[in-house]
Amino acid sequence: MEKINLSKLTGPLSLEVATAQGKLLEKVFRIKDTGIDSKIFHTWKMAGILDTLENGKWANMSFIEYLWLCTLESMRNFGCSHKLMKKIHYELFIKAYEDGLGKKTLKENIAILKKVSKQRPLFVDELHYLTESERLLNDEKRIESLKKEITYFYQLVLKCFNNNNEVGIIIYEDQSFTTYQLTNNVSESDKVLDLSIPHIKIPLTSFIKKFLDDEQKTKFLQSTGLITDQEMQVLTALRQQNLSSITIQFDAEKNIKKIESSKTGFIYGDDAKEIMHILGMNNYTGIEMHTRDGKTLSFTHTRKNYMA
Repeated sequence: MEKINLSKLTGPLSLEVATAQGKLLEKVFRIKDTGIDSKIFHTWKMAGILDTLENGKWANMSFIEYLWLCTLESMRNFGCSHKLMKKIHYELFIKAYEDGLGKKTLKENIAILKKVSKQRPLFVDELHYLTESERLLNDEKRIESLKKEITYFYQLVLKCFNNNNEVGIIIYEDQSFTTYQLTNNVSESDKVLDLSIPHIKIPLTSFIKKFLDDEQKTKFLQSTGLITDQEMQVLTALRQQNLSSITIQFDAEKNIKKIESSKTGFIYGDDAKEIMHILGMNNYTGIEMHTRDGKTLSFTHTRKNYMA
């Protein structure tokens, strides 16, 4: 649940899209889907750095928890201690529980929508969203569940999808760390970034890119609205080796990249992965593709601002 920026609230919030993004919190994955050793998983659970996962023989996890597991695995591969993992877990998860982040953000978003209503009539979707948010605020059981669902880690992931940013964590030698987001090659973080000294950079976007390499997992992203039907058509043509050429525009200045099939008639390898990752991270403004069976698809990149 990310706070709305009033200055960017230009047109209607979609309750449908917001509900779809709630699927990021649905527990639809298992340990085997992550490729992480079950013994390591249980070690982390015993250490208290997977406290959002319920106890049980089969641990189901959400997309957000999946990304957190990938983050822990990356830290483990860099030799980070459990002590450091617990420190980062506290700041990104437990502190959110203690701060009442879910309820606090819900109240802030209601206040912003009411402020908008004084400046102009609310769109239908915005009015529905306001009504649903006020209902949710009075649902004590749901508010209690928000304590573990709405975390600073979750909000960091949303910044990636909502703002087309690279997001991640940077860890320094003294065991301090910061989260960051990279927008148009400009870094923003919760403290001054110093990349001139030794550090470990863990971009969460790298895990999301790998997610796109798996067809079943890509379908999950489509169900959340994070991959559009048109983007899915491109990915399907690519996987079926039916894509002959694709032209991708990246900004208003019309900087473009054109990828055409090789002498074999297929787009594959690094070119195929690059196309998948561009679609997944939404860092384009327009696409035109041509398939080997003569079809053409052209569309621009559109994303609505929304709350989770």
